[in-house]
Amino acid sequence: MSTKMEYRATSVVFFTFFLLLVVCNIILGITFNFPDILRESAVDRFQLFHENQAVILPTYYLFGVSAILQVFMAVMMFYHTRSGRLIDLAAVTAGVVGGVFQILGFFRWVVLIPMLSDEYRAGEVSAELIFFLEKYSNTYFGMTVGEHLGSLFVALWLFLLGIVLLKHKGYDKKLAVFGVIAGLALMIQCFDVVVRSAFLSSITVPVFGLHVLWVFIMSLMLFRKDDTSQSMRVPLWLWIVGLVIYLSNVIPTL
Repeated sequence: MSTKMEYRATSVVFFTFFLLLVVCNIILGITFNFPDILRESAVDRFQLFHENQAVILPTYYLFGVSAILQVFMAVMMFYHTRSGRLIDLAAVTAGVVGGVFQILGFFRWVVLIPMLSDEYRAGEVSAELIFFLEKYSNTYFGMTVGEHLGSLFVALWLFLLGIVLLKHKGYDKKLAVFGVIAGLALMIQCFDVVVRSAFLSSITVPVFGLHVLWVFIMSLMLFRKDDTSQSMRVPLWLWIVGLVIYLSNVIPTL
């Protein structure tokens, strides 16, 4: 049986994950024109990266930390909700794999991209080769591994965990359904890089926001939970606060 302190420890991990994603997205949006910069030319990307590297690099490192926290969230929720069913193992596996894929995607900005940027400015290696390596790293580690596979497995974790929570009397059924919906939406949207759909690309922020909102609400509910048997209902005020946070981050991007 999980204890109050264990629930609060999990809550802190969830809330830290939420905080890192929101803050890092805001910082990169201001200093690096994120995420639009990823679709611009390598020359523009290297130039802007060099100008703001002192801010961009540690911010991407914190993004990587959020991916590490994804692994911890999956394991911790497995600990709190495990019931000996196969779906429990499937959910934690998906959550861990998704976190690992995102780690690989984010941390390329901490070591590989700075190295390529320095080589480009030094002029000791041809620009064509530098641009090819940068494009390869963004296409494979960024779009394929981080954006597609990372998001796909995190979405699967959300979906499966939502089903697990629906059958667990200690969690709000509405929050469980919300997790299932957020997981399905993210599962569909992450195929943007595969099918190159303008529509799927346009709903990236709204769909990603559902995932972040679910994490935020779950973090506060876990903090209030005392033991496994306690049934918790998400209060109306928390849904309203979550909706305000969601809209304030999504509307400016539309």
